Amino acid sequence: MRDMDLIEISLKDAISQTRLECPICLLTDKALDSTIDSLLYEMVNDVLIRSELRYKGLCRRHVTRIETYLSRHMELGSMGLAIIYSDLLDHLADLLKSGSNLQRSSSCVLCEREKTFESLYLKAFLENVGELVELYKSSQSVLCFDHYAFIFSKLKNSLKADLKEVQLSKYRHLVKLLNSFVNKHDYRNKESFTAEELSARKTAGKLIAKNLDQWRSSK
Repeated sequence: MRDMDLIEISLKDAISQTRLECPICLLTDKALDSTIDSLLYEMVNDVLIRSELRYKGLCRRHVTRIETYLSRHMELGSMGLAIIYSDLLDHLADLLKSGSNLQRSSSCVLCEREKTFESLYLKAFLENVGELVELYKSSQSVLCFDHYAFIFSKLKNSLKADLKEVQLSKYRHLVKLLNSFVNKHDYRNKESFTAEELSARKTAGKLIAKNLDQWRSSK
């Protein structure tokens, strides 16, 4: 089976099984976690990986991501990460000694991996867009604004209107859940929060936060 076939299957499963979360974000996060796991367990002493880390480094966001992953997977131990940090600091010390001009990079090793994973899932969505819009319509998953806007910008037929209608419906449902969550904080309220309301509150930020500044109205 081709890698792209596996990506399509994973995407279909994520759309049909995810609730109030973006399936593309979810799959990208899982792929990145798998990369972090391999980095800390199998690739600590890989010459090519160490060279790439020295050259591209790690950004603050992904250092935090690695540390968070390690805190959830204590079985990996912290030695591997200590070896990586030591090697990177050694490299930075050599740079300082050499007097080389230092330049700030716009992305790190994991930034690039994350972008690659995201691109694969977006490509799979667009290549199967007719089938996936129908699946998306009947699912409880919600594309984040960033991924919706990207996919929408690439469509050139009636599917554009279909996707927009579905997305509006899902966002209105989320707003309704969030308003209900807020209203239930009234001291007179006797109703408990529903699982869906709690889920909406936890995931709404992820659905709006990604790269919203890149998708302002062009009017």
